[in-house]
Amino acid sequence: MAKAKTNSIIKRIVDVVMSVLLLFLMAYQVTGEALHEWIGIGMTALVLLHQILNCKWYSVFFKGKYNPYRMTTTILNILLLLGFALTAFCGMSMSGHAVPFLYGMAPMQFTRRMHLSMSYWTFVLMGLHLGMHVTTMFAGLRLKKTAKTVLTAFFIGIGGIGLGLFLKSGLPDYLFFRTPFAFLDYDKSGWLVFLENLLMLSFWALIGAQAARICRNASQKAGTKENPLIPVVVMMAAVIIGIVFLLVTRSSGNAEPFGETNPPAKQTQAARPGETAKASDPSRAESVPGKEDTMSREDHGSDNNIVEVQDGFRLIRGGAFLMGSPETENWRIDDETQHEVTVGAFYMDPYETTQREYIRLMGENPSTFIGEDLPLENITWTDAIRYANAKSVDAGLTPVYSISEGGVSWNLAANGYRLPTEAEWEYACRAGTQTPFNTERSLSAAEANFYGHYPYEIEENYFDNSVLEARPGEYRAKTVAVGSFTPNAWGLYDMHGNVNEWCWDYYGDYDTAAGDNPTGPASGTRHVYRGGGWNDFAKNMRSAYRAAGQEDMRSYNLGLRLVRNADNSRSGFVTAGETALQAETGGKILIAYFSWSGNTRGIAGEIRKQTGADLFEIRPVHPYSTDYNTVLMEAQEDQHKQARPELAEHLPNMDDYDIIILGYPNWWASIPMPIATFLEEYDLSGKTILPFCSHGGGRFGQSLTAIAKLAPNAVMGTGLSVHYSGGSKLPEDVAAWLDANHIKH
Repeated sequence: MAKAKTNSIIKRIVDVVMSVLLLFLMAYQVTGEALHEWIGIGMTALVLLHQILNCKWYSVFFKGKYNPYRMTTTILNILLLLGFALTAFCGMSMSGHAVPFLYGMAPMQFTRRMHLSMSYWTFVLMGLHLGMHVTTMFAGLRLKKTAKTVLTAFFIGIGGIGLGLFLKSGLPDYLFFRTPFAFLDYDKSGWLVFLENLLMLSFWALIGAQAARICRNASQKAGTKENPLIPVVVMMAAVIIGIVFLLVTRSSGNAEPFGETNPPAKQTQAARPGETAKASDPSRAESVPGKEDTMSREDHGSDNNIVEVQDGFRLIRGGAFLMGSPETENWRIDDETQHEVTVGAFYMDPYETTQREYIRLMGENPSTFIGEDLPLENITWTDAIRYANAKSVDAGLTPVYSISEGGVSWNLAANGYRLPTEAEWEYACRAGTQTPFNTERSLSAAEANFYGHYPYEIEENYFDNSVLEARPGEYRAKTVAVGSFTPNAWGLYDMHGNVNEWCWDYYGDYDTAAGDNPTGPASGTRHVYRGGGWNDFAKNMRSAYRAAGQEDMRSYNLGLRLVRNADNSRSGFVTAGETALQAETGGKILIAYFSWSGNTRGIAGEIRKQTGADLFEIRPVHPYSTDYNTVLMEAQEDQHKQARPELAEHLPNMDDYDIIILGYPNWWASIPMPIATFLEEYDLSGKTILPFCSHGGGRFGQSLTAIAKLAPNAVMGTGLSVHYSGGSKLPEDVAAWLDANHIKH
């Protein structure tokens, strides 16, 4: 008897400690990363101890009769144990403090999402579990009917508030994998965090207790049953209080918990190339072959000498606009100097060029993602020029471009197909707007194909997205069929996202004095591409954002969209005289890298193992924090202000190297700022840069553009993107990459 009593006391102590630890585990913003991991280890140990103490439950699992209560508690116990197991496994796979030797047991992108979801499912199930056993836990109490009624009313109230907090915090998004991040308020006091978690847990305990009443009541004899509506009324009362609490806090200015404050425009079924594109609202006129399109938002100029065509392209009337971004635009870059520009009328393909069209004319398909209605990608600027000429010949029009060893010459008077100028592209993308996106508000993943986990301005609001216009959404991780989303006000699809689009212009500072149909610098080493792609963050899809790459650059998120003259009054020639950059492949090699977690360092070590090249670690004088959440903020702050952290060590002999193998982690879809310091510290003219990066799902992001801009006179070789540490395939992947760049190993 004494042994049984002792065992019972131990069980209750373990249950209480587990409940307290659960509240601490759900208060990550209070405990911090290291303590959170150790508490998780402690909770895992207690869960195992709990199973040992309750081993009798397993011994009778297949014995006896299963009434509704036993069946419900059994299912709940199994789900709770599974939730604890998955949460612990994923947590250990991400551990950087408690069990770092287990880091990487499973793919990081999977473990982060699963750990987040399972943590909250376990929280919910724990609450239900406590509620189902509350009668047993307090079996010794003998309360009067009045006391029971008062306690029930009290728990209905706090449970209802807990439900309101649960919904307001957006926790259903975590449960159902709708967001990969926990957005936590680090400014909230610790006691308030614990109180809110306790209230939320109370709601699920209340639901569990009422479910237990329903189950037990179902097993009672007719004469001893209570009114079956009582537990239902209790639950409904708590739900009503929760909804009222939510509505009251929303109306008092708190954030919308269910999604965007301004919901995105309804997604429409868009027409495919070759079909008539129907307007998504009355202000968008239906495209009628052989007639000019009526543009919405405003009348953007009138043009004489307009030549009508019947190829499905949209007429973009000429006009003046402010090109670039104002200094107040968040995440703008210095090369976006705002200035007034005038463009003449032109026709633009409402869709990005599809693989079907390219295959028909060129007989090949370089794309990574295969599908006739998918946008063409992985195409170089030079191949885009050749395709434009081929399309012109196919249509019986005069080819625009003449290609020779000296470069590419553009006949302004030719009526064939061509790449848009950078000014034409931005003018068409904006469609009369001057906001960061042509939607006139933050772009959501329901409106464009991009890395939807990272909407506009999430970088500085990563842990509290209540101020964002667009919440994190779907990341499709691939291209989608052209025309899958609502077009802009001038009937053009996918101007933001899906794939980047090549433009004619060389990259360089804007010539603000050349405001009439500008065609960019006369020469250069990089060409501009615009619009952002499927793996880009929203900040890099702004109408003013400029990306740049060599004319032979290929990428899985880089395609094109053609235009055609509408005004036959233009004449003359513009020549793109590409500055010759020859890749060096036989000289001395330097592996320079910046690493925070160790992933990039490991990749650099494998490259050195295969090449024997010199190794140089790029380290800032003031290292970044070792805490993951802290370094997230430090990294985005450095990017935001384009900081140049001072480096701890410097190379005295950079001139000795012909090839720089440059490594870094993908931070916020770009390079860490110590890499920028390194690139600007040395004259890299004539050298070859081979970039490699570790990433969590976004591959290179816009890091290649950042390098191309910072080292404009260096040759950019083919890059290598590695998912986290690369796993067992890393040696094979590195070898194949070195072969592609003609590096001996």
